[in-house]
Amino acid sequence: MKRYLIYFSYLGTQFRGLQKQYRKGTPIYETETIQSILEIGLKNLKNSPLNEPVIYPASRTDQGVHALCTAAHVDLEFENDVTPVYHIISNLNTFLTKRNYDIRILSARVVPEHFSARYSVVKKRYTYRFAVLKPDVLPDIPNKKHLLPIPIIEKNRCLFTFNPAFDHNLVKDTANIFVGLKDFRSFMSRISSKPDVITERFIESLELKQGQPLIQSNESDYYNFWEISCSGKSFLYKQVRRIVGILLAVGLGRVSPDEVQQMLNNPIDNPWIERAAVVPGYGLYLTSVEYSEEDLLSDVVHTQQKSNFGI
Repeated sequence: MKRYLIYFSYLGTQFRGLQKQYRKGTPIYETETIQSILEIGLKNLKNSPLNEPVIYPASRTDQGVHALCTAAHVDLEFENDVTPVYHIISNLNTFLTKRNYDIRILSARVVPEHFSARYSVVKKRYTYRFAVLKPDVLPDIPNKKHLLPIPIIEKNRCLFTFNPAFDHNLVKDTANIFVGLKDFRSFMSRISSKPDVITERFIESLELKQGQPLIQSNESDYYNFWEISCSGKSFLYKQVRRIVGILLAVGLGRVSPDEVQQMLNNPIDNPWIERAAVVPGYGLYLTSVEYSEEDLLSDVVHTQQKSNFGI
């Protein structure tokens, strides 16, 4: 039995999220969650494992969220213990491609048996993509939402807002408020159902920067593209999407920086502000998960780790 760390990417649009879901102890949506699909794919390897594969993901992304590079670990036992890593990568990608699942295996490696894809994470990086209508586009027409086209390539990939009064400098300044160790109780969903959860989290960086359309087109010329990038070790449920929602509300003049500061300074008396909206999952990308190289090193040397297929 060996523990494997698998790096993979996916587009979240067609799935109900990453984590396998249960009802009364029975798995549901078995072909609609990324975890379930990967486990089914591992069961169907040409040299199938002797044990029941169980995927342990690094991050449990919500419905619609994408991942450019995330990870999971799984314990696998093969006959004669000689199955190379590239066999797992190739067979899983064949399985995913033939069934039109928007998931791709990037690489894999053997890791120590105590390694955890979730708890060994050093840093996660997220990026949220959004676009704001330029102020000089059809200035005499008040409601442009259903008049101006959204680039079709951006469907379920980017959030579009049609209020051009977006103060990006104010957003950049307000983003600095979140950096460091803060109590994010006001930015957590379902806090009442988890009263004992630790709501303090450390954000290493949070910044707004100019973005780009996926493909330049005439339609994309109507908008200014932006990205909010966030990094830290761990995040609360929907924390990143709520932070982005608050920052957008600040940029659009619906919430003040002082109100944001109060949410962090005294979250019990300053809960979520209803003038801000939690942004949808489809604009959010988990761009990377990082581990310490010491945690990744295994005591056993395997020939497959010497190949170009391992990270």
